Amino acid sequence: MGAASSAPPDLLRWMSAIDELAIAVNQQRDLPALLQQIARTACDLLGYESAAVLLVDEDRAVLRIEGSWGLSESYLRLVNEESPLLLAPEGTFAGSPSRRAYVECAPVIVEDISRDPSYGPWAKAAEEHGHHSMASVPLRNQGETVGTMNVYGSDPRRLGPGGLELLQVLASHAGIALETSAHLERDRRRVRELSSLNETLRHRTELLQQHAAIHDRFIGVARRGGGIADIAAALAETADRAVVVQDVSGQTLAGVARAGVSVRPPDWLSWQPDADGGGGGGGGGVRSLLDLVAPASPVMSSEAFPGLLAGPVRVGEETLGVLWLAGDAEDDDLRLRAIEQAAVVLGLELLRRRAVVDAQWQLRGDLVSELASGALSDPEALIARGDRLGSDLRLPQRVLAVRHEQAGEAVTAQLLRLVQSLVLSRPRPKPLLALRDGVIVIVAPAPDPAGAEELARHIRTVAAQAMEGGVRVAVSERCPVPDQLSGAFRQVLGLLRLIPYAPGEDVLTVASAGVIGMLLADVDPQRMGVLAERWIGPLRTYDQRRGTDLVTTLRTYLDHDLNTNATAEALFIHPNTVGLRVKRIESLLGVSLTSVGDLTTLRTALAIDDITRTP
Repeated sequence: MGAASSAPPDLLRWMSAIDELAIAVNQQRDLPALLQQIARTACDLLGYESAAVLLVDEDRAVLRIEGSWGLSESYLRLVNEESPLLLAPEGTFAGSPSRRAYVECAPVIVEDISRDPSYGPWAKAAEEHGHHSMASVPLRNQGETVGTMNVYGSDPRRLGPGGLELLQVLASHAGIALETSAHLERDRRRVRELSSLNETLRHRTELLQQHAAIHDRFIGVARRGGGIADIAAALAETADRAVVVQDVSGQTLAGVARAGVSVRPPDWLSWQPDADGGGGGGGGGVRSLLDLVAPASPVMSSEAFPGLLAGPVRVGEETLGVLWLAGDAEDDDLRLRAIEQAAVVLGLELLRRRAVVDAQWQLRGDLVSELASGALSDPEALIARGDRLGSDLRLPQRVLAVRHEQAGEAVTAQLLRLVQSLVLSRPRPKPLLALRDGVIVIVAPAPDPAGAEELARHIRTVAAQAMEGGVRVAVSERCPVPDQLSGAFRQVLGLLRLIPYAPGEDVLTVASAGVIGMLLADVDPQRMGVLAERWIGPLRTYDQRRGTDLVTTLRTYLDHDLNTNATAEALFIHPNTVGLRVKRIESLLGVSLTSVGDLTTLRTALAIDDITRTP
């Protein structure tokens, strides 16, 4: 056994080494390098061949070597990975010198490792690495034990009091290094956070400036009176994408190409939703492209329109149009802001455009009302008014009537906007349009007899795509002169009123409406009204005097092919009551409802009565 190394080393050498450590700590070197320097200093001052600084992990379960001098890589791997120093080890062994120094917060000196049972499973490995003695002292930081400072000798020896004191001083320096490193890391983290915040603030300031410039640009376009085309051009340049603006009917209002690329929006009429109503876009219950795009903020991509971005042009809760852009990936914040700003300005421009159009529609509506009244005291003046509104009443005209089966103010207003958009897109001469008693009526130039029916089918198709429920369209016969238009109004309103609605029905025309159509085309209401009164008048008079309902009973009885039980079920009365009413009708009119001739007369009389009572 070697001599005890209890004599203190040279004081000046100690002080010089401690000063070097203090300088190293103050120079803010990284922690692993400082711990390595402390371990090296321990070896130099105490004459040991190797040293290590062990620190507890975050879970306070294991001691790991975080800084060392003179230890081989294999030994470091053994202690840190293969046979770690558990602070609460499994089994009966729980007394390793490092663990005792940590747990008991007291120095532990092992004079001869081979004779110390506490070394346990590390004894053989220690001898293989040339360790025959060691000493371990607790390492504290801010009043808490955080690890140990160990030295290892190549021969059995005992660390004396002076050496132990020096080892504790070095452990204190390691603790100071840990505390300094923690402070430095906190400072670095705060600097990084402040730097990140400063960069974020700078970036946001730049974005706000850029957003303000984008806003000013679009507002400037609007103030200069630039229309939809100018706003679309400004957006195409700002977002560096091709742009198209459409209204709610799918009509293109403006299109701007960019870098040789142009936007081709999908055909609204041919678009079909998939099985769950999403049209490939994943939105359950979506019936139309407008429904699919309306919730976007500000744009979206979808399988329904590959290679494009689409966003709504909204004012409040109302969607006024759709903005299409080339590309299928949402853009950066700046470009999205440009799209958002453009959509706002486009919405205001569409509102302004609507106000102008509404004023024009009002003038057109006044003219339509006069044409419908039939009192044309000055036809030439009416023709001149039509010229000023872009129409031409010198041409033959046909009247169209459009109505939604679920007619209500909101539904009718939506349908009116849609029809206005479609009519506005027509070339000159422009049709005239007005809303009369919840029905949209259109006076359309018809130099080509089939042109009005094509317009009617287009309106019906677009409306069916955009709106739920049944949209009905009726077309009158051709009117060569304005004097005939009042009769045409009666025809289309009669078709909508007298023909029962059938889902999927075609455009209603006089030619397709059977007897009703023939009567609507040829009946003079005043003259034929006398004939209807001859047959229906007595029943109506009887109903008024007696409080009965013979007219309705007759109509229902004929509609159900003279089936008494079916009539009773439809009227919610007893079949015997139906039989009594039928006999009363036959008695009042002097007819027999088993006579084919009388049945034909009564069916025709009811149809004429309906027609003459059509407003």
